[in-house]
Amino acid sequence: MSRYMLVLSYKGTAFHGFQKQPDARTVQGALEEALATLAGERVETCGAGRTDAGVHAAGQVAAFDAGAGIDTGRWMKGLNALTPPDISVLEVREVRPSFDPRRDAVMREYRYFLLNRPAPSPALADICLHLPGKLDLELARQACSSLVGTHDFRAFTLAAETRGTVREISACDIGEAGAADHLLCIVVRAPSFIYRMVRVLAGAVLDVASGKTELSTLSAALAGGTGPCADPLPPEGLFLWKVEYPQERLSA
Repeated sequence: MSRYMLVLSYKGTAFHGFQKQPDARTVQGALEEALATLAGERVETCGAGRTDAGVHAAGQVAAFDAGAGIDTGRWMKGLNALTPPDISVLEVREVRPSFDPRRDAVMREYRYFLLNRPAPSPALADICLHLPGKLDLELARQACSSLVGTHDFRAFTLAAETRGTVREISACDIGEAGAADHLLCIVVRAPSFIYRMVRVLAGAVLDVASGKTELSTLSAALAGGTGPCADPLPPEGLFLWKVEYPQERLSA
């Protein structure tokens, strides 16, 4: 048997998250059904992250075991024919047998998209948050900058966690996203995140940008304390954008 890596893109609107669950439509469940059809037997996968219901991915990573020497190009075409239209397989490649998409990841990037204008967009409603109120982008950038570094993010999770809440944010910023007018994007990069941390973090940034919260309050939350310090933003604007690995962990 050999190990293979998949890079996936999916629209999470109609999925109950990535992780397979009984009696629920999930990305992992649909992927494993397609793999089983190709392989002629049950195939189990593991993913780099368990995105919540309604959260999307541009570069989710998963791994599975199958016979040595499979035609990865043919399998990619086959998987795209067998998976539903809200899943796309972008890459299939053989990797080393010990590759673990979750534990071997050295960086994860999430992006949260929001439409900041009075009128909503029917075309973008499933993939970004409509926010009609005025935002101070300079304050938002200052809030993002304050989050960079190593902090105790206990106040940025919904779970009642008392241990393991220290994380290092390597980059955080907000800016215009592409050519669409008034479309903004919050970009957050870190080796790992805690439960719903990105959605709470993005909510805290927008609270500062809208004048609901002072920068000093956000800074105090980074010192620890109970959470959440802001309401988590809805899932539709959030994308797992990409997952990065050391090249030596990918070499077959």
